[in-house]
Amino acid sequence: YFQQGGPVMYLILLASIVGLAVFIERYFYLQGVKKNAKLIMEKMREKLKGLRLDEAMAVCENYPGAASNIIKAGLEMASKSREEIEKAMEDAAKYEIPKLHRNLPVLATVASISTLLGLLGTVLGMIISASVLSTQGMANPSKLIGGIAQALITTAYGLIVAIPAVVAYNYISSKVDNLISEIEISTIELIKLLRKDIEGLKRW
Repeated sequence: YFQQGGPVMYLILLASIVGLAVFIERYFYLQGVKKNAKLIMEKMREKLKGLRLDEAMAVCENYPGAASNIIKAGLEMASKSREEIEKAMEDAAKYEIPKLHRNLPVLATVASISTLLGLLGTVLGMIISASVLSTQGMANPSKLIGGIAQALITTAYGLIVAIPAVVAYNYISSKVDNLISEIEISTIELIKLLRKDIEGLKRW
């Protein structure tokens, strides 16, 4: 079937390899970020209860990543007002969050281009069939059927790659959105905890 599909099949194969590679890389990267963020917040609650900012900063240094960089930005402004802490964390988030979306456009492109490549193969196959029909009529049915087969095969394989790519894109996008929400909730909790401890220390 692959050989019958013609040269377009190599492009579809390349698109499928790229799409699979991006999905695997993003999946494990986001899993690592989520696990890292959860671990950091558990350690942060413990450190900030005693207002041990140096130890909290050390946690960020030991567990680098999107969550730790955002939290670190807030810790560096710990002595400032809540608004200044929030602004520092928001600025850090603007830099870190795009890293979570990295390579997603590639996955979306794979989904789109696979369908188009399948359509291109269909057009080329029909051109072959039309050429045979116009020059040889029905005298060479094998070549005529070969063009039709190429058209159908490339369409099918284009969809076989495109459909999982769309599902993978939506899955990873949803995972990124959920992760961003979790980080935002964690940072809000951290700000409240940090300001509560600092204000308590000032009253004391």
